[in-house]
Amino acid sequence: MPEAAELPSGPPPLPAWLPRLAAAVETAVPASLAAVLWFAIHSLMLREPWWSKFNVAAGPFFGDRVFYLGLGRATVAGAALLVVLYSLSGMLYGLLASGRSMARAFALAAVWLAIWHFLAQHFVWPRLHPAAPPYFPMTATVPAHLAAAILLARFPAVLCRFSAFGQDGAPAAEAVAAHGEPATGDGSAAFEAGPENQHPAPPGSADC
Repeated sequence: MPEAAELPSGPPPLPAWLPRLAAAVETAVPASLAAVLWFAIHSLMLREPWWSKFNVAAGPFFGDRVFYLGLGRATVAGAALLVVLYSLSGMLYGLLASGRSMARAFALAAVWLAIWHFLAQHFVWPRLHPAAPPYFPMTATVPAHLAAAILLARFPAVLCRFSAFGQDGAPAAEAVAAHGEPATGDGSAAFEAGPENQHPAPPGSADC
């Protein structure tokens, strides 16, 4: 009978921070796209060109020309900058948030985006262009941030999925050593799964 130490082990489990980072990216990018999409809808509701906010956001690249440039490079640059800003904000939330439940994640995301709203009004929009803040009123930013918070609330479920994927590579030899006998050659398990054979979740992962 082969010793447990001689059994080939699977790949080691992923480090705890990697599933969290992957979950943060997967939730932050859709949240940023939802916020940016609402900005375009809000412009249409005001009977403005849908790209007006995107052009204004391109102020750091095009200066005062953004106010008479039409759909074009300024639109792409401004939209890309907004997506990056909101994605970074969502990723930072994901790296700090708890993975307990969607309700708690939504509450934390709402608080996080309320802080981001304050910072954007006082520091971000004026840095894009001195005339940019009127283009991002409460009627534009509050629904955008609410949509982003709803999508960021997916974080616990996404973190749970990535954490489970990372533990699939836990060495099978540990379970054999815990029971004392290896699995049979026909693929049937030679031991019953118990608490001692289960691998603990990495720190900070969701309760799946």
